[in-house]
Amino acid sequence: MKQVFKKMTVAGLFSLFAFAGTSYAAESCPTVNSITATPISETRGFNYAANSIRGGWKGENPRATESYLDKVEFTSAAIRQTTDNGNTVYFVACDYEGEGPAGVRMSQRFATPAKPVGPAWKDEYCTAGLSECSFKFD
Repeated sequence: MKQVFKKMTVAGLFSLFAFAGTSYAAESCPTVNSITATPISETRGFNYAANSIRGGWKGENPRATESYLDKVEFTSAAIRQTTDNGNTVYFVACDYEGEGPAGVRMSQRFATPAKPVGPAWKDEYCTAGLSECSFKFD
């Protein structure tokens, strides 16, 4: 009986480790319906926000005369790196476009670089659908 219990315990621990390893599986840009728009002023501009498991997505369009959220759809994602005051900054930028001036860009900074998931990415840039442009972290 002790031997069976040990085997069940070991199997349970392996299952737990396997689950923990996948708990932060692929992530993606926010869906349009999860983005909120807040006017910057009475006449012009909007700030955009969306929640995520690693913080929040942010964006702005100071020239927008309306929120555009009912006129755009996801078009691309890009994994990027830049510097800010000499410090390396990793981020993902997500673009949503529509006709004419309708456009929203959302971005989120991360402590480590994102890694593309799947074959739709080309040079850390993806123009496939939202689910095909997912990314992960090591």
